[in-house]
Amino acid sequence: MAEELKILIVTDKFKGSLTAKEAAECIRKGLFQGSFGHGINHYIQIFPMADGGEGTIDVIKKSKKGELIYTEVCDPLLRPVRAPYLLIRDKAFIEMAKCCGLQLLNENEYDPHKTSTYGLGQMILAAIEGSCAKDIVIGIGGSATNDGGMGMLRALGYRFYDYKGNETIFPGQIKKIDGTNVTHSLKNVRFMVASDVNNPLLGERGATMVYGPQKGAGENLLEEMENEMQNYATICEEYLGKTYSNQPGAGAAGGVGFALVGFLGAELVPGWKVLSEFSNLENIIKESDLIITGEGSIDGQSISGKLIDGITQIARKHGKRLWAYCGVNQLNERQLSAAGIEKVFAVSDIESDRNKSMKGAKKYLERISFESATFLYDFQSNRQTD
Repeated sequence: MAEELKILIVTDKFKGSLTAKEAAECIRKGLFQGSFGHGINHYIQIFPMADGGEGTIDVIKKSKKGELIYTEVCDPLLRPVRAPYLLIRDKAFIEMAKCCGLQLLNENEYDPHKTSTYGLGQMILAAIEGSCAKDIVIGIGGSATNDGGMGMLRALGYRFYDYKGNETIFPGQIKKIDGTNVTHSLKNVRFMVASDVNNPLLGERGATMVYGPQKGAGENLLEEMENEMQNYATICEEYLGKTYSNQPGAGAAGGVGFALVGFLGAELVPGWKVLSEFSNLENIIKESDLIITGEGSIDGQSISGKLIDGITQIARKHGKRLWAYCGVNQLNERQLSAAGIEKVFAVSDIESDRNKSMKGAKKYLERISFESATFLYDFQSNRQTD
């Protein structure tokens, strides 16, 4: 019998259609059924992942256990919601999407002009004051907000005033910041931020222009929101005495990256690195023969700090062959080769209609995985002759 082929499936979510776990299960099922009866001796392990967005604390809890602690905070529209953070000894893991995520809103409620990060500040306070956390890791993907982290800072005790001296909650109106009522215990806490983007706060690649539309901002609002963010950044940086808006990642989660770094001294780290460290992913990849990854759309962002970028880096480091599965692939052969991706299998190759492919994502992903299984025989044969 041929030597066992160890296959590891490490997927992100297929946004709008499949969770990371559902996507991994589809690929495993398709590969298993497609290779059945063809003399391929393999073991397939799935490892659903996240990169700082939805599913982050689930991945960490699976590997490190810990206790989920629920607390009542505000959702993006300041309605009450019960949201969990994960506590492992004196380290707390917060998933911003649980309190400020698009997943908490109906599509007709998307409006980054109204949504707030206040609930994130409440989560941080709960972890510090309720659980005595000394280290806090925050995954900031999947947010519904674009307030520069102002809501979060208000929950932590910062106060913002307009030119008349009245307290304001709007980034475009602030002229003065007062930090005298900030929670003193913040000084004793170390913050790490897991983020999958490296955008600055302002400009064409900034929080508003790049991510505002997917959070519900119409074309007519973008310039106004950008001007408001510019005012917010100017006043904040005058208060802080240092410029943070140009730092890679400052634009993450609608500017929450900016606030966490500038006001709380947080360290910004690619989400995949954080998850890899706390889930023992690199060792699992090292012990596997074929690595499979995937997400809904593979594009330039995928190989610039997101999960797939991290998987390619670890796979290259350990000389592992890498395949990718997706809804649609927007990279050319040169980009795929440079990233170390040997093969790509896309749902769009068999169903080009986006709405149909998303509605039938499970069926189509299983199908392309089934068809890709024919390459496993060649993979195993080449491995035996190496």
